[in-house]
Amino acid sequence: MAVASAIAVMSAGGCVKTTTGQAVRASGQASHALPARDLLLQDGENTPLGRATAAPVGNNYFTSARPSECSAAMLFEGSPLRPAGSRDHAESSYKFDSQALYAESIDVYDNPLNTHDVIRNGFTAVSNCHGDAVPISPSGEFPTMRLSHFATPSEGVLVWNMTRPDWNCDYGLAVIPQVALVMAVCDFKPGFPMADWAAKRRAQLESRA
Repeated sequence: MAVASAIAVMSAGGCVKTTTGQAVRASGQASHALPARDLLLQDGENTPLGRATAAPVGNNYFTSARPSECSAAMLFEGSPLRPAGSRDHAESSYKFDSQALYAESIDVYDNPLNTHDVIRNGFTAVSNCHGDAVPISPSGEFPTMRLSHFATPSEGVLVWNMTRPDWNCDYGLAVIPQVALVMAVCDFKPGFPMADWAAKRRAQLESRA
């Protein structure tokens, strides 16, 4: 049951009520041509959890939360933190030698995003989650979690944490003008360095894009 719960908990990482920054084309700006899948963490790359092994995103992901104000902090797949209007989308989960679960969801835009607005709106939406949040998947309800931390530690980065006594999930949103990346890592133990990792992934996106 603990493993099933662990798998299901990975469906976190979204926001509700807020439509984050519509894309606006800058004069003379060329469209982003790189496929979204090429910007995901690649199979075999190193992470703070060890070397990643890419795997398909399964069906045991949270599809809603109660209260609805906590959807922002709980959803991964279909996260409302992702601005509308992307031209390409990709997602992947990753396995490690430990019980930790990690996944990424990425959107690529032809028209540049207002990075500041996306992060600001995401911060507001995540912070709307107060008290107990009940994650819900097609399999039913799971034990409640609470928002314990949220911050914007560096430019274009938002991080937050949902936790309960036996399970911990860290989330990150990294944004550059034409890419938005949502990250979620869940483990039995806390301490994943999401602020540093999200900043590193953002820098990688800038170099690859």
